[in-house]
Amino acid sequence: MNNNNKKITIFNYTDYKLFLKDYYAFQKKRSRHFSYRYFAQKSGVAPSVLKDIISGRRNLTFPVMNKYASAMKMRNRERKYFETLVQFVNSKDNTEKNEAFTEMIRIRGRSGIKFLGEDHYEFFSKWYHSAIREMVTLPDFKEDYEWIARRLSPPITAQQAKKSVEFLLSVGILKRDKNGSLIQKDAVISSEYEMASAALRNFHSQMVGLAGEAIEGAPRELREISSLTLGLSVKCLHRLKERIRIFKEELLTMVVDDKSDSELVCQVNFQLFPLISYEKEKSDEKK
Repeated sequence: MNNNNKKITIFNYTDYKLFLKDYYAFQKKRSRHFSYRYFAQKSGVAPSVLKDIISGRRNLTFPVMNKYASAMKMRNRERKYFETLVQFVNSKDNTEKNEAFTEMIRIRGRSGIKFLGEDHYEFFSKWYHSAIREMVTLPDFKEDYEWIARRLSPPITAQQAKKSVEFLLSVGILKRDKNGSLIQKDAVISSEYEMASAALRNFHSQMVGLAGEAIEGAPRELREISSLTLGLSVKCLHRLKERIRIFKEELLTMVVDDKSDSELVCQVNFQLFPLISYEKEKSDEKK
């Protein structure tokens, strides 16, 4: 996805350093008169402060954030998101960080995400439906079913590729542009969080299986596979689940804001599950 001409909007960021860096580069490209000194005059903050924040040498404080927001002529919603973003990045406490990110999601909304209903859950019946949906963003993509089938890992048949493309078009997940080329109808699609569905469970099962194959089949430099075995309370488990959901949002934001053309289609799996039975009833009886 190439967003070089995309207007800078703070709602696409989960790191204020990246936002300020991109904002500066965007304004500099628009006007040769824009500079650190010019922005300092507009905001009333020394030029060195912005440089230090962008480089990571210092954190953005709330007073400076408010001055920057005024200089950028942010509206109330943008300013509130900016404020919460500072809280999210600067917080050292996981609970506060989770609360801040949840508030960021609420403020920015999720209008950019298309949620699939129960009638679209056939999408999750085959792992390669989602892979082919992402493949159409590759610069070298060919609407050649043999090419698609061979390019997938593991490969599928050309007939399966053909049926998948036809299905994705029929349910409106893919569409054709004015030149007849396949494109995504929506930039981001998702199931509802923890939605119960046999198709969705099957999708996760397939992807977990592919992750196992990737341990030996994928180049080490193109994969990251690790695990943790933990002893924890049920309360902590729920906190971990929430943190995983928030981390997924962070990764999604990073990809949506990626300014480079797609080169790969990757799968990121998250698994958190018990290795022993949970005997809640017996524990309650001892109290």
